[in-house]
Amino acid sequence: MFRSIALFLLLIVFLSGPVFAGSMYEVTAKMGDKKITYKIKFGGGKLFDQYTAFDPASGKFVYLSWPRKEEAPKPVSSIWDYETGREIQLFNFPNVKNPLPVIPSMDAMKFCPKTGDRDFTSKRIMFYD
Repeated sequence: MFRSIALFLLLIVFLSGPVFAGSMYEVTAKMGDKKITYKIKFGGGKLFDQYTAFDPASGKFVYLSWPRKEEAPKPVSSIWDYETGREIQLFNFPNVKNPLPVIPSMDAMKFCPKTGDRDFTSKRIMFYD
């Protein structure tokens, strides 16, 4: 019995490939005296990868997805950040007029782009694949 369970667990470890999962977060921020709540996704799944950006023209988060087996999209231009000295790559996102920088993760977002709130809160509400 023990041998069968051990063999089964070993088989699962060797047959399982890397796990790719994206995360959805619920963000709550202040806009004046009101609170707003919205959802944002970061990362892709087993079959696809995804970039996240915020489009200030529409006030919406936008996503650029591609199959994992294909090469990631190339940046179309870049800008120099005078505060950090870094070069920030810009990408074309679907249905967006101007190229945008990628927001790499929830942790990288220091201000709510919809409200400018520095003290926004976020919680992971779902993993997706």
